[in-house]
Amino acid sequence: MYNFDITGLESAAKELKSASSYAILAPLDNFVIELALHSIKQSSIHDIYIVSQEVESFFESPFAESLNYAYEHSRVYPFFISSQAQKYSLERISRGIIKEISAYKKLTNSLVFIHFNTEILNSASDDDLNMIVEKYNVFAKKTGVTLLFLISGPDVTRYRFLIRRLNSLFNGLIFVDNDSTMRVLEYDYWHHSQGVIADVEYPLSLNSGQFSTQKVVRNEHKSFKSVKFYDEDDVWLAQNAVPAGTKLPIRYHTVKDNNELFDKGPKLEAATLVFAVTRYTDLAQLGRQCFELRKSCGSWLKLVIQNVDGIIRHQDECFFLTLGVNLILYSFSEPSRLLSQIQSIQGFQFSRPLPSSVEDVLKYTENTFSKGYLPFIEFTKQVEIHSNSAVNLGVSGVLVKLELLPRIEPIHPLHLFQIKREGDVFSIAENTVYLYLHACRENDVGNAIKHLFKLKISDFFVQQNVLSDHFHIQQECKQLRRLYVNTNLVDYSQQLADNHSYEPEKNTMGTIADGLETPKFINKARSDAVSFRMRLKG
Repeated sequence: MYNFDITGLESAAKELKSASSYAILAPLDNFVIELALHSIKQSSIHDIYIVSQEVESFFESPFAESLNYAYEHSRVYPFFISSQAQKYSLERISRGIIKEISAYKKLTNSLVFIHFNTEILNSASDDDLNMIVEKYNVFAKKTGVTLLFLISGPDVTRYRFLIRRLNSLFNGLIFVDNDSTMRVLEYDYWHHSQGVIADVEYPLSLNSGQFSTQKVVRNEHKSFKSVKFYDEDDVWLAQNAVPAGTKLPIRYHTVKDNNELFDKGPKLEAATLVFAVTRYTDLAQLGRQCFELRKSCGSWLKLVIQNVDGIIRHQDECFFLTLGVNLILYSFSEPSRLLSQIQSIQGFQFSRPLPSSVEDVLKYTENTFSKGYLPFIEFTKQVEIHSNSAVNLGVSGVLVKLELLPRIEPIHPLHLFQIKREGDVFSIAENTVYLYLHACRENDVGNAIKHLFKLKISDFFVQQNVLSDHFHIQQECKQLRRLYVNTNLVDYSQQLADNHSYEPEKNTMGTIADGLETPKFINKARSDAVSFRMRLKG
């Protein structure tokens, strides 16, 4: 019998029985792969079978040590689902998988991973899927294998509810969710030797390269309780969260600043606290304060962030939401809209899981990113770090590949990049420029490049390809590093060292401000002009 090697996980939740089928679902490939790899131990003597479109990712995962050890001892059999095979029906693909694996003799007590993307599953109806899973179950019971279905992709939530209805065909289902920096295992049901686990959450944290779980969070805390708090309608605001002179309702109160509001929090139960964020606010400190209030005051207290001057970015918002904030408002929120949005959250309970500490979140949000040009191998490593940070924060990142036109010297387009944001990096290998844009959506790539590149892209590049999926960005970086690891690529760091085009001109804003505050009137009279009187002859 196999077990998930995750510290702190209940023994019943770890259990994987022989001749049984389990489903692991997640929106991203690496989530299901990483959890599946935790079921492999070096001490196991049984074979492992892997069927996947991305089979190499199992061996390249940071948790693949036990799998690689088994592969070196000839106990791993990987199978790749080719692009041609993906055009077949799911029933035909499954029939081929069962037939191929059944040809091996040492199947008893083996571990079988079958990794499908939802794009493949979408080709089958619900009835077809039911019939296909029944065939897999017959195969599992006949051979004695432990069968793990790994399902990932954009439509994974639909299959989560479908598989719940097929609970007679599965011994367990785990949904791997990612809420900003928190990864959570959600057990919708689990048939095992001790009974059934239903609606249980295990928040995961990564410590020294090993997954561990916190205290089990059960669904009882999510149910609405008809409790009336005496201060539920009270709202306390930092003074600069609303314009000066704003007339507020009778149960709205203002305090001097965020620190005074933080001191007020422990005396409240279900009131609403509105913190103000400006360009001078220490976001990490405010995050700690929100986290402490949420931990000490409970889930009924409402925490709101008013983004006064629009300075915080999406990754900062994810940071606050992870640490217990209910709502984030923006600089264009008028006082009347602020009141209605605060009213919309009154009476509700905070239900998202909390991290074990602020430091677990800060390690993903600390702004240690480089920017601008990087040597190519270093560039691929940095992009992997940035992409991991983006997916942990719940933001987007894109890798753009720009192929140079013939007879274009690379140094010329490289000089034209104006990188201003930390996390945006670029490099070049042979005739392709690689540009990584942190916290950028795929739909915004065109506008982003217009701001980063001084001239038209078409003047220098023949084509543009965009990778926006976290998994594909990671795989591309690994493949590029293997391809160019022993190649002497040209390093343009020295030639671009004097390129300061991305830096704002000094004193520009000061000059503009001075001109607006103290306008100067220019006398255009010529100093050498001599006036004379004109007379009419008559």
